[in-house]
Amino acid sequence: MSDNIEIGLTQFLDFTLKQGPSRVSFVRQVREQPDYHPGKDFWKELRDSIKKFHENEYSTDFLDEVISRVHDRKKLHYAEAIKQYKKFCKNRQIEWFDPGRSHWVSNGLYVRSSPEVGLIIDGSPYLVKLYFKEQNEKLDKRKTATILTLLSESTYSNPKESALQSVLNVKKGRLFPKPDVITSEMKLSLEAEAQQFAYIWNNL
Repeated sequence: MSDNIEIGLTQFLDFTLKQGPSRVSFVRQVREQPDYHPGKDFWKELRDSIKKFHENEYSTDFLDEVISRVHDRKKLHYAEAIKQYKKFCKNRQIEWFDPGRSHWVSNGLYVRSSPEVGLIIDGSPYLVKLYFKEQNEKLDKRKTATILTLLSESTYSNPKESALQSVLNVKKGRLFPKPDVITSEMKLSLEAEAQQFAYIWNNL
């Protein structure tokens, strides 16, 4: 793994949503950024709190309390995301399970693809990647296809039978589950995205 370029799943998803020269700029930004530090992770408190919320079966008040603990610059964004997440959970029967860890490797690219939460939603198990960003690039079924293919092709440390990989656009309260069939074309498209990321990285 030492020879691979290692990135997070959200970084790879952000890359796939970009087009043309903006991809080069994005890879440069990832390449030059300092090592991960929790204090610079804008959504860390909310990701951790959503996990604790389900794992410990807390009331939704637990999520509201997060807003009072974060920096002022985060409060409005957190309030919006929490409001939508509560709407997503409303009228659904949700139970927690340990999602374990996962990764995916291709073309010299190592993607940390571990889902944040494992949720049994109305009786069906889902491995859920939480996505908070909603700026110029809007998530839709087509744009999540590549990342859902990656999740389905990942190696899992704690695989749960029949669990469906998914991406939850938290700010919209919309869950995108893995398609019923992962085609060879979808896999080839994923490999091509990884190859392009690695090519840009190696030529900067």
